[in-house]
This record gives sequence, structure tokens and C-alpha cells, in this order.
Amino acid sequence: MALLLPSTHSAAGERPLTVDDILKLSHVGRAAARPGSNTFVWEQSPPYDTLGDYGSGDTATWWDSDAEIWTVGPNSTIPRRLFRPLARTTYVLGDFSADGRFLTLLAVHGGKVNLAAYDFRLRRLREYPLAPRAGLFGPDWAWVDNRRLAIAAYPSGDGPWQFTFRRAIGDRLAASWAKSWKGKEPSVDRFDSSADDTIQPLPGRLAIVDLMSGHIQQLASGQFAAPHLSPDGRWLAAVRQSKLPQSSLEHPHLDWTYARSILAVFSLKESPVERDGPTELDVLPDNIEWSPSSKRVAFYAAHAGESLRTGDFWLFDPSDSTAAMIPHTGLSLVSRRARGGPQWPERAVWLKDSLVVFARSTPGQPGTMAFEDIERNGVVDSRVAVLSVPAHWFLLSSNSAPRDLTPGMQEVTPSPVLANGTQFIVVGDGRPWSLDASAPPFRLFPTFDQRLDALANGGEGFFPILGEPGKLARVEMKDGSPALRLVTTSPGTLVLAMGKSGRALAQIGFGKGAELALMGPDGKPEMLGELNPFLDQIAETRWTDFHYANGAGSQRADLSGCLLLPPNYRSGHKYPLIVEIYPDRPGGCGSAQRRNQFAMAARPTAYTEHLLAARDFMVFRPDTGGGISRTDAGPQAALPEVVDRGIDAVLAAGYGDPDRIGLMGFSQGGFASLWVATQSHRYKAVVSLNGWSDLTDSFFGMNWAQELLPTEMSSDGRSETYLTPAGSDWYMGGTPWSVPQRYIENSPLWRSHAVSAPVLLIHSDMDAFDDAAYKSFFTSLYIQKKDARLLIYRGEGHTPSSPANIRHMWENIFSWFDKYLKVKRDSTGAIVLEDRSAAVLRTAH
Repeated sequence: MALLLPSTHSAAGERPLTVDDILKLSHVGRAAARPGSNTFVWEQSPPYDTLGDYGSGDTATWWDSDAEIWTVGPNSTIPRRLFRPLARTTYVLGDFSADGRFLTLLAVHGGKVNLAAYDFRLRRLREYPLAPRAGLFGPDWAWVDNRRLAIAAYPSGDGPWQFTFRRAIGDRLAASWAKSWKGKEPSVDRFDSSADDTIQPLPGRLAIVDLMSGHIQQLASGQFAAPHLSPDGRWLAAVRQSKLPQSSLEHPHLDWTYARSILAVFSLKESPVERDGPTELDVLPDNIEWSPSSKRVAFYAAHAGESLRTGDFWLFDPSDSTAAMIPHTGLSLVSRRARGGPQWPERAVWLKDSLVVFARSTPGQPGTMAFEDIERNGVVDSRVAVLSVPAHWFLLSSNSAPRDLTPGMQEVTPSPVLANGTQFIVVGDGRPWSLDASAPPFRLFPTFDQRLDALANGGEGFFPILGEPGKLARVEMKDGSPALRLVTTSPGTLVLAMGKSGRALAQIGFGKGAELALMGPDGKPEMLGELNPFLDQIAETRWTDFHYANGAGSQRADLSGCLLLPPNYRSGHKYPLIVEIYPDRPGGCGSAQRRNQFAMAARPTAYTEHLLAARDFMVFRPDTGGGISRTDAGPQAALPEVVDRGIDAVLAAGYGDPDRIGLMGFSQGGFASLWVATQSHRYKAVVSLNGWSDLTDSFFGMNWAQELLPTEMSSDGRSETYLTPAGSDWYMGGTPWSVPQRYIENSPLWRSHAVSAPVLLIHSDMDAFDDAAYKSFFTSLYIQKKDARLLIYRGEGHTPSSPANIRHMWENIFSWFDKYLKVKRDSTGAIVLEDRSAAVLRTAH
């Protein structure tokens, strides 16, 4: 075991973090620079407890649905609001027109979303009666020119469910109940299942809005997504969508898509004319790219009814409506799932008139796409069938084998540093390389010997330099040629937006002491202000990596958990220990590169372990990454033993009280906490939040999205979670019909008789994980007369948003652990500690 702990003593006058402190936090989201200027705009939330509405967002109000738009000009260091927000309205940042006159936004208010635009010339905000669809990576719109925007919009009166979901549920249920009580019209939702795969077009429209006049021109009716304008402005490509046909158990839908998508291309130069793409192909909306010449559009697609894994890249020529497939024979396309994204191939890139893809070499094999597991901190489950050969960039050709553009490299970035059609730059083995369609890769800046950290993100194309904290490097174009820009910054700097001549907006630090700054080309900052200055009076708690050995014969011999100590930790005293678990999660919480995720008060959240440390609990997150909990018996069958190894190591190192150990988990960790609680008696109290308890119920369960958004979500429960062989922590190898005993034996509900610790169950009525599973678990404990409590928060998603509910939740968590871990507190609320040596003496006598 190896443990290097920083000093945990707080400075004089500092106090512990509280729930009210979390609810005062402001945070910064997306940012942009006005083209050709040093004017910056960004999303910034007001202090969380000052919001007027906590009903936006599908899972919670935070996460970029609670922002105002701020700005700072080229000759100022005083930020101001770009415009006064409308009452009870928050905004999501879009992008600028090429001339910088218009800035697009989403305006979110009262469960409704509208397109909005700020006109810099007139200094005026205007809303438009269109609700843009929101894809996985942002609103579905594309600039046609400096004043017109092509938008894939919802039908009138609807809106992006990602922002309006909980509001829409409340409105719809209230309206249905009112119909029933009046007795004059039916209040019923209808769901159909059919063996026929009839095409059911989805409602919506594709339109062009003139931001100056407000005129809306409809190009076509129906649901569209992913509009892409050709470089010459002549063509607009998008996908026309219909409802997904029902999948079968023999061929489950595992593609991370929610509609069938057929390519459509519109001519914009004359009266708009639609050119249909091949109707037999189901297109992946997120992989559409125009050639630099605008003559062809590339897309990834599979034949209708087939899995995306069988797909290929295609080229479509809108001038004659012909399509041709570009084979990737001998390649296995890399999935974005390895980076935490969906099971989709990485984006293809045009290099002059050829297409380049990110893949692994499989000589002599047909072209495939890999199913992959998430790689976290370099840890991935070795049992997932993914090639061990490095992934490279390959040039595709219709009449020859793919050509490796990055031969011999061991680690290549899956996202290009630069790709503009004529120049293509990537980072390989820590160095920038220029790739050419007909020549070997050319190393840029050969006199620059340092290595770039390709796995880290300094923001806006900046890479940290390995071994040199506080230094960033960026490849940029200068007079048509690549140039390397080096800046020396404060550690923990994230560049948010780049302005004219290398001026940048940056966030320096995360959580306590985090500041916004303007940064010149030399990296010297001009401070705009501290984000949350009240945190200066709070004693900071920091995660530390805790290294320990795995069990003999394990596939990962060395593990690294995370340890969080109270702010005034004193060695030699026995602190209650909270074990916070989550499946397939490696350690690595203590590194400087991960402070944006793990720093105390890095952003508003309803769930943070730092609140437990502030209450003088020690918190340990065991390393469960790399699939080490999976066995032939089940996806998390070995989790109790894996967690025990970490706890034993922590106790052996002299941390924690073996007689006062609590267990806690949220989301998938909620399930994990119940699973472990059914198989171990070492825990004296359990808190389980927003998870589930029965795999069979989860497999078949219809969540709120599937119930109230049948046009968006198919009614197949969470079957994909249990049937996908990779990218999920819950692969069961079959359905509840084919392996029923496996589902029962791996479900906490069916082992609840073995629970010995008091259990606090916390859930929400609008969570994607149905709260019925926690109700069932509570009932099972109730009829066995075990100590338990169930809290269901109304109107909430995947964690509470309401400050009152958040306060109530933590009051119950604190009191639950205090009661059952036998915690004594003095009049100030500080824990009363027992000296470990004194306890040993008493035991000896």
C-alpha cells in the first residue's frame, strides 16, 4: 500500500462546507468569441438558490440549463450580462454568424423552449416561434448565411424534451386528470405493439428562419435532424426521420439511435428542391460530412433493419442522386464508447477528395465496427473483444485497400487537431503530425522535444505538456501554415474561447479559488473575478489516490481507490468510514488533471461526497474499474469481494473505524450499494440513491420517457442495457426468459432477506430509473420488520433540483449515518473523536 496525503488541517477562520454553500454556487459553461474580435460571451449560472424555476432539464435543473449569458469586451476586465434575462428564463449558448452580428441561443422558460438570437448591431434579443430539436451534441441547426439559420424544429407547441421533460410530465398528467374529473373526454395513453414494420413518419419541420425579418420558410414537413450546409452554400443535407421499427429479441436494438433516418438533400440556390438519398439505408445522423468541393456528402449507414455494426461509409452526389459505398475492408472502426460516448464510429474526415476514418487494422477480414467498453484513466475491461492493436487513421478508397496514414504510432488522437479538407493534423505519440493522402506522415516542429498529453484537454485545442504542469501547447494556422503556440499558465487552466490574435477567455482553477481571466498570447492572465469568492472561507477537502493490491490471480494486480479525509483530520483517532461505490469505476481522483471533476464545489450538484467529509466522515471510493467485478455468475457478482479488498487496505493503513463503516451509492451505485448490502454484514448503515433493485423489472420497465414520449423513445424498457456485450456494466448474456435464474440471483430484491444494516432509500418520481424498484425493496424490508426509510421526492429527476428537497435529503443522510454509526457531536456539530490508542487499552483491560 502507498498513501501520500496532503495536509488536511484547515486554515484559521475557515469552516466546513455546508449544503447551503453548494446551493450558492455559480458555474461557467460553454463560451465563444465573436468572430474577428476579442469580445467573449459565455454561460454563467447565477447562485443556484436564486433561480426562479427548478423545473427545467430532464434529469435535473443544473447541467447547462440554468445559465445567463455574460460578456466582456476587448478593452475591459469587467464582465456584464449581455442582456437582461426575461423573467424566469435561462439560456443555452448557441453560436455566432460568420460576420459576428448574430448569436444564437435557446431560451428556456416555463417548460417551453424557443430559438432566440442576440443582434450585436441593434443590441437586441429576439425570440422566434421555433423550438429546435436538440441532438446528442447540441441543437440541430446550421447557418445558411450571415442572417439565415436552417433549423430542424419540433411541431408547434412542442420543445426539446431534454430541457422541458419534467415540466411536460407535470402539465400532461394534470391535464389528463382534469379530463377524467370532468368526465367529458377520455384521458388515456395508447401504446401499440405490432409484428408489422410499417414506416411511421415523425412530426416536425425543417425550416429556414431569417433572423432579421423573422420570416420562416418551411423546406419540408416531418421530423429532421443533423442539418449540414455544403461549403459552397448550395446544398443542405439532413436526415428525415421515422419511428424505429420494433426490434426483436433475436436482433435487439443496440445502436444508440432513437429514429430511423433517411438522407435528404435540399438545393437552396433556386426554389428549394429535395433530393432523396437511398431509402434502403438507415443513416447515422452524427456522421455526415461534405467534401471540400461540395460535390459529395459522406455519411455512415447500415441497411434498414440491420445493426450499425454492419454499416459502411457512403458518398452521395446530389447533382444526380447517386450513392456509392466506400468499403473499409480490413478495418475495425473504433467506437466512441471508448471515450464515454455512444457506440458509434468516430467521425470520418475529408482529406481533399478522399475519406479518412479512425480504425484498427484487421487484415483479410471484412469491414466491421467494434463494440467497446469505456476506457477510464487508461483502464478497460480486457475481456471485451476489442483488438489490442493501436487505432490509426486510414485513407479509404473504392478500388484499393485502405492506407494507414499513421503507421507505427502507438497512441493517436481520435479527433483531429486540424482538418479543413486540405490539411489534416493529429497528435501521435505525443507529437503533432501532418498527414497526406499520398505521402508518409510529416512530423511538425521537430525541434519541439516535449510530448503533448493527448488524453487531456486544456480547452480550445490546447494540450497539456507532459511533465510540465502549467504549460499548454496548441497547433494553429498562421499565414496558411501550421504554427505551434506555447503558453505558460497557472496549473488547472481551461481555455474556454479563443479570440482575435491569440487572446483567450480562460477559467483558472476549479472549485475554491476558481477565477475567470483574459489571457494574452504569452499566457499572462488579466483576472475578471473569482467565481465563488465565499468559498475562500471554506476549509477545502481534497481527494487523494490510495494504492493497494488486488487479490491474487486478478486481471488487475494493482488498484487505486480514492480517499477523502475530513478538513481537520487528526491521525490516531477513529473516524467513521463511508464507502461510496460505483460499478466499473477506477480511481485517479487525486490528480491535478481531474480537479475539474472532483474538486470540492467545482460546480453545483445535489450529490457530493465532500459534504460527508465536511461532517467529519472519512470517505473511500474503491477501485472497481476494468470489469474486475464481472464473473461468469453475473456482471457485478464479485463486487462485494472487490470492495472488501479496498476497505481492508484502508483499515490496515490506519484509516477508519472498523466498527463504524457505512455504505453509500448513487445511480448505478445505488444498485451496487443494495447488492453489496445483501452480501456483507460489515456495514452498519446503508444509503442508496436513485438506482434500482431488480434486473428483471428493469429489463421490462417502461420509464417516463418511454411512456410520455413514445415518438422519441421505443417501448423496449432497458433491454439494451442487459443485452449489449460491451459499453454496459450489466451485460447478462440473455433475456429473463432464457436465463431467469441468473436475473434473480443477481438482483438485490431477491436477496433482501440477507440485509442486516438499516437502509435509507432515496429516489425521485421522474427519474429514468423507475422509483417502483425502490418501493419494492422498501416493502420487502418492511414486511421483514427491518430498519429502513424510503424518501420519494416529487417533481424531481435523477437527483433533486429543488433547494428544499436537497436540504431535506442531506439532513436525512447525515442523521442516518450519525444514528447508526453511533456518531457523537458537540454543540458546534463537530464530531467527538475517540483516541485509537485509548480504545486499544480499554479493549486490553
